[in-house]
Amino acid sequence: MASSDAAPKSIQDVRALLYRKFRVTLTSGRVLEGDFSCLDKQGNIILSNTLEQLTTATGKKEERHMGLVLVPVQQQQKVELQASLDEEMSMLKLVEGYTAAPTPVA
Repeated sequence: MASSDAAPKSIQDVRALLYRKFRVTLTSGRVLEGDFSCLDKQGNIILSNTLEQLTTATGKKEERHMGLVLVPVQQQQKVELQASLDEEMSMLKLVEGYTAAPTPVA
């Protein structure tokens, strides 16, 4: 399959996410933010340029750069795609343009 058009839709959808900013909350409470690089068949995620955020027992927030990170599916509590400003504006337009269906009058 040389062309991305020939790939199944699921693969095309994942390709569209490549190098986008992801925020992964781990079961331990730590948060990883990085660029989406890979998803394997088991659901493990690889992030590049990853920043780890954690809160210590004293309540202090700490950050450290981790580089390339494999996040096992068992450790993923929540996975979020960070939207660009254009995407957020498009979503806002959808919400503002939404009108509920008229309710029938009895």
